[in-house]
Amino acid sequence: MNKIFSIGVIVLISGNAAGAQNPSNAADARLCGDENPDVSIAGCTAIIQSRREAGRALAKAFGARGVAYMALQDFDRAIQDFTQAVTIDATDAGAFANRGAAYGARQEWDSAIRDFSQVVRLQPDSAHAFSDRAGMYLLARQPDNAVQDFTEAIRLDPSFIDAILNRGLTLASTARCAQAIGDFTRVMQLNPKEPRAVLERGVCREAAGDDNLALADFSAHLQLEPRSFSGFEHRAAVEFRLKQYDRALGDYGEAVGIMPNSARALYGQGLVKRMMGDVKGAEIDIAMATALRPAIAGEMAARGVKP
Repeated sequence: MNKIFSIGVIVLISGNAAGAQNPSNAADARLCGDENPDVSIAGCTAIIQSRREAGRALAKAFGARGVAYMALQDFDRAIQDFTQAVTIDATDAGAFANRGAAYGARQEWDSAIRDFSQVVRLQPDSAHAFSDRAGMYLLARQPDNAVQDFTEAIRLDPSFIDAILNRGLTLASTARCAQAIGDFTRVMQLNPKEPRAVLERGVCREAAGDDNLALADFSAHLQLEPRSFSGFEHRAAVEFRLKQYDRALGDYGEAVGIMPNSARALYGQGLVKRMMGDVKGAEIDIAMATALRPAIAGEMAARGVKP
């Protein structure tokens, strides 16, 4: 029912090689870390090949070139450069995080998690370090570990909205809506204009059969996000169950307008039309929905949207 919120796991900490202070390297140092990845690669490569730099300055050059390779989606070369960076400077948390992100982009979850665990070891008081590792745990389909890390991130920073929201989404996606509602409510207290939190709280309340509170949440969500397909579709389903057919028809119509090939919206619209006596219109919508998704009748019945 819920989708995990997109988490900014790819840290891409740019290590501009400003540490290279040798005058002969000054121009290359300015280019290494440039927003244009090709320019950055050329500048960083010049520093690396000059053999004039060592220690952290050299590590920064490798790290900045790795970031540029990441921007070009050349993950193999990025990993090679980040590995050079952490070999030279084993305290470079940014290089570990970026290498972890590169491993994640290749779906090498164990290697990615090991690197983010190094970031946590180096920065044990960083809420973002725990939150980033939690995001990688989510991508690796380890939700319980993700919840633990989000919880630690929230302990370190009780106002960390992303961590609170993502813990709520993780709990909701693993059938723990009762706990998730508390997180969504907390997010709304911290940021009343966060549309995802109020939508997902409504989804949890709908799943619990608390239609009146769910209806209020979906309406509040639509005030914040007036073109939300999910907001209209979920509110329409609640209105259907409450036998508010005029309102349900309007909301299903909005949902179909936003997403014309949605089997859920078409099927719900068809059922409302049937309940209101438009048999022909109902048959057309239901037939279209069934052609798009043959199991739609059973799925909607499980939500209480049925004849």
